[in-house]
Amino acid sequence: MIDIKHGVKLDKLQPQMLLVLINVERLWWLHGLSPTLTSGNDGKHRTNSLHYQGHAIDLRTRDITETRALFFRDRLKESLGENYDVVLEFDPPHLHIEYDPKE
Repeated sequence: MIDIKHGVKLDKLQPQMLLVLINVERLWWLHGLSPTLTSGNDGKHRTNSLHYQGHAIDLRTRDITETRALFFRDRLKESLGENYDVVLEFDPPHLHIEYDPKE
């Protein structure tokens, strides 16, 4: 099960992000962990951020090692495909995942 940080808004989450949530939950579960969703269409992001369109989420990584965070990033990139970007950020530590199809 995915934990959701208090205050996270998901009311604009688009259907393409369901694939992300399924893959995240499965991957963390396979490693005996529970992911924490820290941002949906809330918070402060770049002006043109896909968060505001419901095409991006952030997941906490401060409670796992950097090696495991990199492993999760790579597995998610593989499973989601080329229309999704998965970026490991460090300040604060989190995985940013967005649906951003390339034309």
